Amino acid sequence: MHYITLPSELVGFTNHSSEIVKTVSNRKMYLLHGELKAGAADSLCPQCGGSMHIHDRCEVNLRHLCFGDKLSCLRFTKLRYYCPRCGHSHMQGVPFQAKGHRISCELLTFTRDLLAYGFTNKQVAYITGLGRNTVKDIDLERLKEKYTVDGERLIQPERQARFLGIDEFKLHDGHKYAVIIIDMETGHILWLAHGKKKASVYSFIEHVGKEWMEGVEAVACDMNSDFQEAFEDRCPHIQTVFDFV
Repeated sequence: MHYITLPSELVGFTNHSSEIVKTVSNRKMYLLHGELKAGAADSLCPQCGGSMHIHDRCEVNLRHLCFGDKLSCLRFTKLRYYCPRCGHSHMQGVPFQAKGHRISCELLTFTRDLLAYGFTNKQVAYITGLGRNTVKDIDLERLKEKYTVDGERLIQPERQARFLGIDEFKLHDGHKYAVIIIDMETGHILWLAHGKKKASVYSFIEHVGKEWMEGVEAVACDMNSDFQEAFEDRCPHIQTVFDFV
């Protein structure tokens, strides 16, 4: 047996034995067997306030932080409670489990930090031992929190841009295009979207608003009449600067 000390943030979890196993990808992993302490909230029915009874139990595997070059996984039993008075049932809460994932909150934070520091999804998947789809989902959640309101509406630019640059580029398959708009003074990307050229410009202007666009002095683009016409249509005060290179 291999015993290690777990971080105290795993509230309610007691590690009583550990072993080193190999994953499907042939990596070594600490399998940490333990017990999950029942919380006070689990003993009372949230519907009627009656006393909850243990109705069933299931074994849970929860991925946790790496220890050196080894992965780790928590294994414990989670209880299902049942209220004989009103019939309500629920699973025992796990305070250290990340919402929507079978990983600990600590591993979620570690994964998000790696992504924020510029590691690719593939690199993060290898470092953490998580599946690429899981890493992709975590990255999407992180980006939505950073760039959107309520996961839907994009956050408006914090800085007023005076000079915009707009261009179109091919995507990886070579048959589809995307439009990108940047702040020419800082290089920050302000807009990136699929779709037709004019529609992309109109969507950007609608997003930042008329007042914000009034602070824009010029836009740089290639000899593309669609971009020019879209800006002249909605923001005639903006000077168009053409890139002849």
